Amino acid sequence: MNKIVISQEHDPYFNLALEEELFRNARQGEVTLYLWQNEKTVVIGRNQNPYIECDIEQIKRSGGKIARRISGGGAVYHDLGNLNFTFVCKKSQEDLTKQIAVLQKAVEHFGLQVDRSGRNDLIHEGEKFSGHAFYEEDGNAFHHGTMMVDVDLTMLAKVLKPSKLKLESKGITSVKSRVVNLKELNDEITISSLSEALIDSFKEIYGENSFLVKYNWQEKSLDFIKKYMDDRWIYGESPVYNASFEKRTSSGNIQAFFQVEHGLVKELKIFSDSISILDFRAIENRFIGMDFNEVIEKDLLLLAL
Repeated sequence: MNKIVISQEHDPYFNLALEEELFRNARQGEVTLYLWQNEKTVVIGRNQNPYIECDIEQIKRSGGKIARRISGGGAVYHDLGNLNFTFVCKKSQEDLTKQIAVLQKAVEHFGLQVDRSGRNDLIHEGEKFSGHAFYEEDGNAFHHGTMMVDVDLTMLAKVLKPSKLKLESKGITSVKSRVVNLKELNDEITISSLSEALIDSFKEIYGENSFLVKYNWQEKSLDFIKKYMDDRWIYGESPVYNASFEKRTSSGNIQAFFQVEHGLVKELKIFSDSISILDFRAIENRFIGMDFNEVIEKDLLLLAL
């Protein structure tokens, strides 16, 4: 029997952990539609560098969070104006045509034309409202994505831009697209009405006997949640990268060049145009092996200088 799972939490770590639990426990003959929302979160793809994809300081100042998912693809901004979906099943039962049809029928219910752009986007008249990503492992598969209903586009533009650091990385970078909120196209579309339309569409395509389950913190204990909350997962999974920053001080201009691997400082070189003769080797050595995110967040290098 197919099922519909709805998360009643807005915490990205809970929601991603629940998604992975559903994925790891996919059953033969069963397709699950999972609906979920995150509050103020940048979610990056498995092979991305958060420093390249978003303004980390901006999202944290606004009370938001950064999360990494297990699928590939680009960085996305979630808030309560966005509805996330995930289709979970055995790889042998994956049917992208049917899955896309569920999404299309739900939006077309509101009188809007829906087109596909490649494998990863749903668009209306050239503007994207839904981006998708895919993952498979051990015979299980999921297809997930966003449905932009009333996302704060001003905040999206602020946070989905690189940090002030200069970075070089071999990781996957996001492709920017023109986006649109569904509510702009039809003000009858809300999170609630779209959720209902998705459920109806899923039942029409996958069977009326699909049953619905709702989960929150109290009802669901998750083995995977610690992974998603761990900075080693969020930052340490980034590809090897080089980062540099420049700071003007009273004694001169300081330049610092980091090589970062698994989120830790592997090498640091400091240069200055100060007229004083400065030996930075002791400071450089002190930072080897430190968490790069902590160094940047707490300005530890500047304090040491």
